[in-house]
Amino acid sequence: MKKKVIDVIIDLDCGRTVEDDLALCYALAQPEMNVCAITLAPYKTRGITCSDAQIENELEVHRLLRYLGKKNYELCFQGGCGFCDELCQLSTPAVDQIIKIASRKKVNVVCLGSLTNVAMAIEKRPSIAKNLNVLWLGLRHVFHQEFNDINYSTDKKAFEIVAKSNVAITIFPSYTGKLFVVSYDKIEEDIAINQLGKYLYRRLTENVDFKKEFCRLYSILPIAYLSKIDCCYTKKLPVNMFLKDFPKTTMGKLVNYVYDLKSMELVWKDFSKKMERLSNNFAPVNYFFISDTHLGDARKYKLRQFGFETSEEMTATIIKNWNSVVSKKDIVYHLGDFGDYNMIKRLNGKVYLICGNHEKVPKGKTFEQFRQELIGLGFADVYREGIVLDKKVFGVEVYMNHFPSKTRPGMVNFFGHVHTLKPLKKMGVNVAANYHHCTPISREDMKFYINFVCDTTYSTEDFVE
Repeated sequence: MKKKVIDVIIDLDCGRTVEDDLALCYALAQPEMNVCAITLAPYKTRGITCSDAQIENELEVHRLLRYLGKKNYELCFQGGCGFCDELCQLSTPAVDQIIKIASRKKVNVVCLGSLTNVAMAIEKRPSIAKNLNVLWLGLRHVFHQEFNDINYSTDKKAFEIVAKSNVAITIFPSYTGKLFVVSYDKIEEDIAINQLGKYLYRRLTENVDFKKEFCRLYSILPIAYLSKIDCCYTKKLPVNMFLKDFPKTTMGKLVNYVYDLKSMELVWKDFSKKMERLSNNFAPVNYFFISDTHLGDARKYKLRQFGFETSEEMTATIIKNWNSVVSKKDIVYHLGDFGDYNMIKRLNGKVYLICGNHEKVPKGKTFEQFRQELIGLGFADVYREGIVLDKKVFGVEVYMNHFPSKTRPGMVNFFGHVHTLKPLKKMGVNVAANYHHCTPISREDMKFYINFVCDTTYSTEDFVE
């Protein structure tokens, strides 16, 4: 008998937690699961800002989708740069998408990080609570005096909001996840059999002595449970038992609590089998970098810098050159001074725009309104300030910003803005279009520039694919 397809939102922070990568792939491999959104939970760690963490998260999700041969990047939605405890903004792409889906139908939300996105969605639209079934990996044992678990302590206020709402909730305490251990040798044997599996294994073993240790795979348990694998012991407990840090509620709500594992082997067998069946159709995506295209700019001094007689000639050449090297699935970082925003419709690739001095917010509008207008035209996203590029792209930390005066010491810096100075400096590469034949620079070419401007020479093997 064919299983009924269920709608699922996966809320995770895979930029920080490698186990979340496995959980996402596991969910995407389930034929009975329709993953209708991937929302990115905020987190703070390793000195990275929340905004950079969201970018790191999104890029990691895109990478996994490419390994699966999928191109539906629009499934991924960034969360906020703060938490409910900090009274951060309630509207983010992740929150809005949860509301949009839950307003139409019942949906399961697998939360592998903090409950922030779900809590904000409930705060903004309380009526959706009845359509949400939340499976959350968080808390310690219910009988501990303190719940000192990272997914709980990161945003306690979010837990209170969700617990006191009408949301159906199943809790997987962290100690249950710790019971799920697999040796690194077993992981290599069972899943490192295609490009995706090899990538996941490489990430899991980046910073461990995998010959001596076992890996705890916390995150795949909620996916297994949702797919009806009989692997857990559960019990119904009153919600008041979970509100140790908050005033008790009078509602007679029961929480589904997973207190032990029945069979680790059953889950691992299903997981490794599903991973083996996943598509090995790796869809490689190239990265390109450019700035200061000034599309549609008719100023004479600007035309002289580019070497053109007319604005139409300059614009047509840039668009032709751009589309000759960039495919529709590639990623382009534009470091400011784009020009006529409507030209984005004629350019290939997923274009991330970092604002330059010409990207001015119109009077009477907020930056967020300006950002949404540009996204509506076709930009992938727009950033007010510079951003740190995911280290996996080049193997070294790269800071991208429009202005060369706002670089970051200790990092390789990509910048634009200057059209008449030298294109390279110590630890810096100028990606202004007029220096590079009016053509976006490929990742392979940027590797050459990085080797040139750094004190240390990086070999090809240092650049992570």
